[in-house]
Amino acid sequence: MIIDLLKYTLRPASPLAVVLLFGAGVIWLYLRPASRGPRRYLLAVVLGYWFVASPIGAEVLTWGLGQGFTPLRSVADARGADTVVVFGGGARTFNGGEAIIGVLSTASILRAIEGARVAKMIDARLVVASGGRPVPEIQRRPESDMLRETMILAGVPAARIIEESESKTTRDEVRLLGPILRAHGVRQFVLVTSPSHMRRSLAAFAREGFNPIPSVASIRPPGRPRRPWLLPSSDALETSDGAIYDYGATVYYWWQGWTRSAR
Repeated sequence: MIIDLLKYTLRPASPLAVVLLFGAGVIWLYLRPASRGPRRYLLAVVLGYWFVASPIGAEVLTWGLGQGFTPLRSVADARGADTVVVFGGGARTFNGGEAIIGVLSTASILRAIEGARVAKMIDARLVVASGGRPVPEIQRRPESDMLRETMILAGVPAARIIEESESKTTRDEVRLLGPILRAHGVRQFVLVTSPSHMRRSLAAFAREGFNPIPSVASIRPPGRPRRPWLLPSSDALETSDGAIYDYGATVYYWWQGWTRSAR
């Protein structure tokens, strides 16, 4: 499907996207060597990649969707919520004989850390690790398994964590979590995800009749020295890639009628 192609291959951090964007400019320049058009195009591509791969670019792109959201500061801010839902943000798996080794993306690790912090702060009776296998052919373990393991390492009692491991998209997560939350008698919960993903997630939950308390994860590992604002890095590119994806997904979800303004 075209949507899947856009989701997994034609993104700023995708090698295919880099080859297509720069390749188009090179071919254009080859065909029109005397024209200023291809030179301007290639300059725009270089500057565009410099921006999205720089910390300042990542901050700006994330701020556009994450404005107004902060990490939960106190038990009072949870407004009586006794459950934490943590959305996954990507993972990879590797086969080693009979073992399947899973590695969370940076975004997923930061979400798990924030989820564990909030769970311990409000003494949550239930923590839901949500995330399946978006591409089963290459992801052999559900992301929820790895989120659960990480939160246990971060101090959340294993007995309090349950998993939603069938979803492939944010919409799947919201639709599958509804029955799970109702079955456990959950009336209010804290939702943990990345800043750029939060607005769409809240709107999708609102469509299903929920109004969770947002608590956003950091976009960079805690304690890591801040890189120069204009110096490109793989971490910044990964963050910008996720933000750009969320811009497109937010529009797509609205167009499909899968979201509703949160109260």
